Amino acid sequence: MSEGWTWLPVEGSRCARGSTAGIGLKRSGLDEDLFIFLQGGGACWNQGTCVPSVMRFGPICYYDTACLYSGAGGQQPSAVHVNEDNPYPADGGGHFPQEVALLDSVRALDRTVPDNPFRDATFVFVPYCTGDLHAGDAERTYQYKVGYLDPVQSRKIHFAGARNMDAYLRELKARFPDAKRIWLTGSSAGGYGATFNLPRVRDAFPDAEVHLLADSAPFVQPVHWEHWREAWNIQLPADCEDCDAGMPQIAEHLAQRFPDSRQGLLAYDSDQVLRWFFFAGTGPEAALNPPVGPYQAGFGALLAERAAHANADAFVLPGTAHVMWQGYGTALSDGGTAPPFNSADGGTNLREWIHAWATGEGFGGP
Repeated sequence: MSEGWTWLPVEGSRCARGSTAGIGLKRSGLDEDLFIFLQGGGACWNQGTCVPSVMRFGPICYYDTACLYSGAGGQQPSAVHVNEDNPYPADGGGHFPQEVALLDSVRALDRTVPDNPFRDATFVFVPYCTGDLHAGDAERTYQYKVGYLDPVQSRKIHFAGARNMDAYLRELKARFPDAKRIWLTGSSAGGYGATFNLPRVRDAFPDAEVHLLADSAPFVQPVHWEHWREAWNIQLPADCEDCDAGMPQIAEHLAQRFPDSRQGLLAYDSDQVLRWFFFAGTGPEAALNPPVGPYQAGFGALLAERAAHANADAFVLPGTAHVMWQGYGTALSDGGTAPPFNSADGGTNLREWIHAWATGEGFGGP
């Protein structure tokens, strides 16, 4: 296990196949700052994306015919760990050691750097094993066939991301009742999860500052929104009248509702992974070459809305890559550190930008 991390099984939490989940903790000893990182790893929402099956519904398999493609969106689930009996066992084995080691490689978790604003924080790792962007509260049963001539079987999937966050936050509140500052972040599905769960964290820690940084998780409107909302029973902000309409409305609501929470976004302007999940239509061509135009149009509109809020800002790079936290600077095998990514205009770098988000000095729009 990566040094300093402890796995904490949390009663009431569930992975997709029903096993108990939990959280990882790396305590600092001060217990006033929390750095909460939500893991990413795709999403699934129907028979072909949640269980390995040759039956139908994967986007590469036209969503409506027998599927002989053995890959994500075909016979294989398009979300991590949803097809595993117990991805996070109580002894701290399974995927946990490798995943926190990867997180540790980002220098934001380096306590030896004097100007690192996160150096005194307790680090919290929230695993992803529910396929629902950490936002669901539902159980669905899907039929499947492993082989084309095999009998039809059934499998229950627990979309428990939101329910899990409730359990995790109760545990964190009991252990860190005097937390004064919380940095809530995540990459990809974890970035969406961090955004969806901002109200939950604010409610759990009403006396603490809570600031959000979503990596590769812009709230553009997906073509699958209604399917996601229904399959997962997405837990939307209770006081938002139009959030059921889609992701842009949720982002706007959160920016307005929490003006004292800095809300940062890291994103590539042509992110190929998000284009696949959000806009790939029926058929293999659309899935293998997802459209650029709809993503860029939604992304541009989202940036324009964020620009109107003093508490919201974005660090955007050109390109089709996905996930940017490593651009803060990562540990190299020779003992050195990879330099941070530079901004598109060369005026700053990602490490400086994230520090501005963390401290509030020089962060925000108008």
